[in-house]
Amino acid sequence: MKHTLESIAGLAGVSRGTVSRVINDQPGVKPEVREKVLGIIEQTGYYPHPQARSLAGGKTGNIGVMVFGLDPNFLTHHIFYEVLQGIQTDSAAYDYDLLLFANRSQSDREYWKRIGTRRKVDGLIIMGETIREEYLQYYRQQHIPYVLVGKRSYEGLPLACVTSNYRGGAYQATRHLLERGRSRIAYIGGLRDTYHETERFTGYKKAHAESGFLPDSSLVMDGRADQGEARKRMGQLLDSGVRPDAVFAANDLMAFGAMEALFERGLRVPEDVAVVGYDDIQAAPYFTPPLTTVRQDKIRLGREAMGLLMELLRGDRSPYEAKDIVIENELIIRKTT
Repeated sequence: MKHTLESIAGLAGVSRGTVSRVINDQPGVKPEVREKVLGIIEQTGYYPHPQARSLAGGKTGNIGVMVFGLDPNFLTHHIFYEVLQGIQTDSAAYDYDLLLFANRSQSDREYWKRIGTRRKVDGLIIMGETIREEYLQYYRQQHIPYVLVGKRSYEGLPLACVTSNYRGGAYQATRHLLERGRSRIAYIGGLRDTYHETERFTGYKKAHAESGFLPDSSLVMDGRADQGEARKRMGQLLDSGVRPDAVFAANDLMAFGAMEALFERGLRVPEDVAVVGYDDIQAAPYFTPPLTTVRQDKIRLGREAMGLLMELLRGDRSPYEAKDIVIENELIIRKTT
């Protein structure tokens, strides 16, 4: 027999509304009645349909993962799928299912808004390069709790964010190069005007300041977080006659691109130019030579985001309270330095 809310109410000798309040963990039910209803639910194996629970104002049992990316192939990005693994690990432990939402083409600009109107999720974990304040304000108005992976700051909008210590990681990387006698350290930056890019460049400058070296502005390049662009920019720098003795790239893919440009011009890594990347993607230890890099704990980013979202869903934390969880990084030394 397929049980319904009504049949469970009949077996328990209570109203349909009482069963609904028990299922949705709402107040107004005597402890002995709650225990009886829960016992019958367990005996019958009854599980309410998620959409029915949502329409009744209860829980859907779903967590949404929303990604706003620039690259149409961003779902294959190394950062995304490792963070997602961390989210999935703990969502399963909390008995939640995951729904993936990704920004669509320009012809469907209102897609992000339908997440709020359809109420398919109890909460959201949001990541990506193109998160607009408009989106976050809208989800707040719809009373959908959310956590951001990656720090964002909007005046008057307190946010719950989980982020890596980008400044500390870049500081470690640059200091490592300086301690090995490198003084002309090129910097290949990622996406301009983002929190993580600003923090990394600040760490790069801090290490120089402490060591008594001023970073050379002619060695600072915009790699746009892209391997091909980094290869191009590094090639242009070398062809202009400027020769760094080290490179710090804001992600591993750009470090690969920089090394390709170096190899094309007959330069050796690390003998002529040492190279450090950032992220420690899966390909980093298998590149030739294996890449020294700053390891982000991407799985932990996902797990911490899920834990913070659960605090919001349980009411342990106010959605109007700002909260930053900052995860430390680790310098992984390999053959490129």
